[in-house]
Amino acid sequence: MTSPEPMTNHENEPLIRLAAPWGEAVVLPGRGGRVISLRAAGREWLWRNPDLLDASLGLTLAARRLPAPTGFASWANWGGDKTWPAPQGWSSAQEWAGPPDPVLDAGAYTVLEHDDLRVRMRSGDDPRTGLAVTRTVTMSAGEPVLVVDSELENVTDHPVRWAAWTVTQFATESFRDDDDPRCGVWVGLTERHRAPVTLFAPDDAPVLERVSPSAGRVPVRDVVGKIGIGGTAGWLAVVAPGGATLTQRFDVRPGAPYPDEGSEIAVWMQYPKEEELEGLEGLRPTARLVEAETMSPLTSLAPGEVLRHRVTWSVTDVPPPVAGE
Repeated sequence: MTSPEPMTNHENEPLIRLAAPWGEAVVLPGRGGRVISLRAAGREWLWRNPDLLDASLGLTLAARRLPAPTGFASWANWGGDKTWPAPQGWSSAQEWAGPPDPVLDAGAYTVLEHDDLRVRMRSGDDPRTGLAVTRTVTMSAGEPVLVVDSELENVTDHPVRWAAWTVTQFATESFRDDDDPRCGVWVGLTERHRAPVTLFAPDDAPVLERVSPSAGRVPVRDVVGKIGIGGTAGWLAVVAPGGATLTQRFDVRPGAPYPDEGSEIAVWMQYPKEEELEGLEGLRPTARLVEAETMSPLTSLAPGEVLRHRVTWSVTDVPPPVAGE
């Protein structure tokens, strides 16, 4: 496989560009192996932090002067799509105490191989979780499909138990239209579904509206909070005004243990706040965005074992529930 040198922006930040006739994806290996941009169907789908990256994906002055992270208040949220371990928490070694995180979230991933349609990259070994994460991003040449494969490897000499957790950030403004009932985040549901779990709600929480037996919609609202959704059909979709849709599909194992009280999917929503969020070490939201999150089951890994989690993205002009049937 030919491995061209990664491109850099004007501040020498490595960039990997994957291009096909239907769109372009950009990956930042040096910032947690993130997919930081996906342009398709005439729009940018992902949110990235304008305080840290300019329009050409160059580092801003603020990004070059970032302090060492000490907690949520100093976390550099670059945006895009990344892979974290779950469950998240700060009460035991069996929970991932991030972000911030100097290895899996903010650390540099080593590019193992890449060409015009694929990049494979690996994190450093994380002493807190005992994991190393490998992310492979593959763009289809002939259809509007992007596949993100996450591999969580136990790099210790003892068993560990984690779930794979993908977090994709979308700019609220790109798919909010209060007059269009198609817009928002859609979730495929099954007969196993029960009421969502409120995971965090300092002033309110997102709401899942059951639209049909097989689909629910989370409308975009000015709230700061997070819900967890179980009993899903293994897909979620973001629908923009006009009907353009980005769908993420992944495998679900009914009956398997999932983090956050059985959540296979989670939705975080935020808008700018003047005050800090209680209980989150000084975090204060400064942007409107939505996070669409997928989970794998919690899995015990012996030394050297690997947990694999695949999320397949597709871009269409057919909004749910048709896209999810």
